[in-house]
Amino acid sequence: MENEKTSMDRRSFLKGAFATGAVATAAVTGVGTLAGCAAQPKEGKAGTSASDGKAAGGTYDFETAPDPIAEGDIKETVDADVVVIGAGFSGLCCALAAAENGANVVMLERMDHVIGRGGSIYAMNSKLTKEKGYECSVEEVAQRYKRMMGYHSYRVDGRKWMLHFNRSGEAMDWLIDRMTTASSVGGDDLTPVMEHWYEDPENINGEFPGTHEFLDGPNGKGPDDNPQQDVCANMALYCEKAGVDIRYETDAQQLVKDGDKVVGVVAKGKDGYVRFNGKKGVVIATGDFGQDKDMLEKFIPWAAHQTEFGGIWNGSGHKMAYWAGAAVDKSETPAPMIFCFQWRSITRQVRAFQGLMVNEDGRRYDNEDNVISHGGLALMHQKGNHAFAIWDDDYANEPGWQNHRYVDGPKVFDTPDDVRAYWQTVVDGPGTINMNGSGDIPVKMIKADTVEELVEKLGLPKDETLKTIEAYNGYCDAGVDEEFGKRKELLLPIKKGPFYGIECTPWFLSTTGGIRCNEDLQAMNADDEVIDGLYCLGSTVGDMYTNCYSTHFPGHNLGGTCLTFGYVTGRKLAGAE
Repeated sequence: MENEKTSMDRRSFLKGAFATGAVATAAVTGVGTLAGCAAQPKEGKAGTSASDGKAAGGTYDFETAPDPIAEGDIKETVDADVVVIGAGFSGLCCALAAAENGANVVMLERMDHVIGRGGSIYAMNSKLTKEKGYECSVEEVAQRYKRMMGYHSYRVDGRKWMLHFNRSGEAMDWLIDRMTTASSVGGDDLTPVMEHWYEDPENINGEFPGTHEFLDGPNGKGPDDNPQQDVCANMALYCEKAGVDIRYETDAQQLVKDGDKVVGVVAKGKDGYVRFNGKKGVVIATGDFGQDKDMLEKFIPWAAHQTEFGGIWNGSGHKMAYWAGAAVDKSETPAPMIFCFQWRSITRQVRAFQGLMVNEDGRRYDNEDNVISHGGLALMHQKGNHAFAIWDDDYANEPGWQNHRYVDGPKVFDTPDDVRAYWQTVVDGPGTINMNGSGDIPVKMIKADTVEELVEKLGLPKDETLKTIEAYNGYCDAGVDEEFGKRKELLLPIKKGPFYGIECTPWFLSTTGGIRCNEDLQAMNADDEVIDGLYCLGSTVGDMYTNCYSTHFPGHNLGGTCLTFGYVTGRKLAGAE
């Protein structure tokens, strides 16, 4: 076997095949031949990279297959039915569903514990949504999905979306049954709740009901917490009880192929390399690639150069899949998850700010009636990739955004004075927040006695900004937005002090997609041929979103590619369906 590294040109990389004939002896054609390697996790903001960018041949370093790990360096071989790479939410769901249905499962996790981020999990027709009166028919979801396919330019896989619709309620019920009784495995009993959502009376840019959370655990006491960590911690305990062999601090590095079939993976643990064979399948559930600058520059350059952060993982599973023959999404552009979290500091809800937004020239640039994902993208079209929210004291009296955070639950704020008190804590705060373990986000809310003082403190051009505010107040008084046609219910003037403002920036939370696959979550090459034995879940699943991840279904990624796809794939690998 030759040990020379081999480089792939763009067409060969997308096709999942090596470019040169010289690679034949190192390609994945023989029994036990190794076919890929994962780099170590990186830390820091988007842009961290171990490489200097493109190599001399015009390709990035991650497009070059590494030397195979020598057979003599492998200290141990472990046989299983299913090998799951990654103990995040999607991997945990797959491993548990498979083990509960009789499969022998090994799960590899590079960290010394499981990690969960967020908490919003979208599912339709669960027992909780039915209890709350939000059952959804196939005709209704067809209308919703028709709109969403348009948002994604019809460059997504409709079969995967329907898989989520048809099976997410069942998967959520399965999860609810376990989370509410987790003390039986030494965990924390959690309370399932249904999040409220933004209803657009124009039925254009609103959200849809179905977002679940699990509260009352140590990390899920309130809206500022990270309840998904509690869910994942409970799932790990259930996996252990079901007999899943969880190998922590074990970094998967190279897939193993027998001919065209993926049959295992070589990982590095504390005591060296171990080969894990998966008789029924190897599942990649390794998260995003936001910490690999080269991958961002190749796949999402427009986002990589305009915003901070990018994710928490380095695409190790994506790379292993590519080197084993998998192609990238058919659109060739995995989608970023971009929000604006400064808006959350105004309303204490993950939703767009619908008051006055101006760019650094002091001018409005769009209709502010939006969802947080698309509103965040709009910021990226402005000079400096930022804009400024401006509002007055009376905004605290507006009941339209003081909705219930949870269906049948308490309101976010009980009184307008509670709103004002919250704003004051942000004004007096440290100037940053950390959202669900997603990095420190700058939040510098400004309070001023006059509009002129506010404009000066925000660093905006005085004359142009005051002209914009005067014109906006006129639209509010007339009930007609002559610039962008924002509906009159959202036209709230800026007249009564004190006045408030905050700089708003897009925040690159994660990447979604990257591995082409079918509705059975089997990885595919560029000819849409299945790579036998290789599956993908979670943020690696390709062709679910394009342009951007949309928040019209808040928590769709956790509820779809993680919960539903993990649950169904685990059952199928175990032979339960």
